[in-house]
Amino acid sequence: MSIFSKLFGSSQERRIKRFFTETQERVNREYEPLGKVALAIGRAASNNRDAVKNLLLASTEKERMHQEILVFFEFVYFYMHLAMRSAFVQLTEPQLKKLQGYIGPVMSAVAVDSYFAHWPNDLKEKMVSEFYDKLNSAELEYSECTKTASIGQARPTLAEKLQALFMKLGSNISMLSGHDEDDLAVILPVSDVALQEWKRMRLDDLIADVKSVG
Repeated sequence: MSIFSKLFGSSQERRIKRFFTETQERVNREYEPLGKVALAIGRAASNNRDAVKNLLLASTEKERMHQEILVFFEFVYFYMHLAMRSAFVQLTEPQLKKLQGYIGPVMSAVAVDSYFAHWPNDLKEKMVSEFYDKLNSAELEYSECTKTASIGQARPTLAEKLQALFMKLGSNISMLSGHDEDDLAVILPVSDVALQEWKRMRLDDLIADVKSVG
């Protein structure tokens, strides 16, 4: 006989079990769409990192690994920015805060553990703190670049904003991989692979699913 039966009897036990089951199912429904957004960001960042490894300009293996980590993190920042851009358009303020509160800790843990899972917890916590600092800086940088996407035009078009975003990403990746920030031989292929990955993510649809569960 279970503890529930001893305390409440079999009929009460069934009601309590049903309550816990329904609660768990509701939680799963609410957080599954959030998890899909985080998964899409992580997958896109990983795919892009792998696609541009041949562009890393490093003389030693240690330097190459350092560049790879920085490049991977930058792709994570970028796709988190794109996810939040879509979220700002579609979600209510409470839904937006819920999404931010979920993907921030998840993606910081994913990014750090991808390379530093074997490190002591105190060092990983420091890395997570640095991740958030750089994420905030990247968010500001990507937000600002769209405001000046079209010189002389008060309101840049969506296409101009997207072009500015992906070109800025390409410039950042170019610097992080050891090239000049204006090296088009790096910027253009990086922008292209990032754009194609973004299209495959279907972020607007993923955010719409977040909206549908409240």
